[in-house]
Amino acid sequence: MVAIEFTRELHSRFGIDFNNVDLLEEAFTHSSYANEHRELGVHNNERLEFLGDAVLELTVSEYLFKKYPHVPEGKLTRMRAAAVQTRSFASFSREAHFDQYIRLGNGEENAGARHRDTLLEDLFEAFCGALFLDQGRKR
Repeated sequence: MVAIEFTRELHSRFGIDFNNVDLLEEAFTHSSYANEHRELGVHNNERLEFLGDAVLELTVSEYLFKKYPHVPEGKLTRMRAAAVQTRSFASFSREAHFDQYIRLGNGEENAGARHRDTLLEDLFEAFCGALFLDQGRKR
């Protein structure tokens, strides 16, 4: 179960309140945890990560399209690629304390996966996918 203090932190720091906390829990469940706890029937965050990647790309694309109406497609593509760099996602995950709340299997935990950039990048994308499913696109 997602820690109550985490949902409070999401609210106080970012004004985010999840309607479906199960989506948030899924976003913060690594496949290693799901595999070690099959009896719980939990889902891992990989599908939400897939969706979150698309949501981020669409959101940034729409913003650039509207903000720069006279910029040609090729330049917009390069601008989007610069904006949607996964390196910054790991940084944000740390800043938002996502690293403290991800559920990992024992092996991954012992291997230090909680601090691995690639895991934190994927976690951010999964969070965005969960947020999209929970609240839709805000304008």
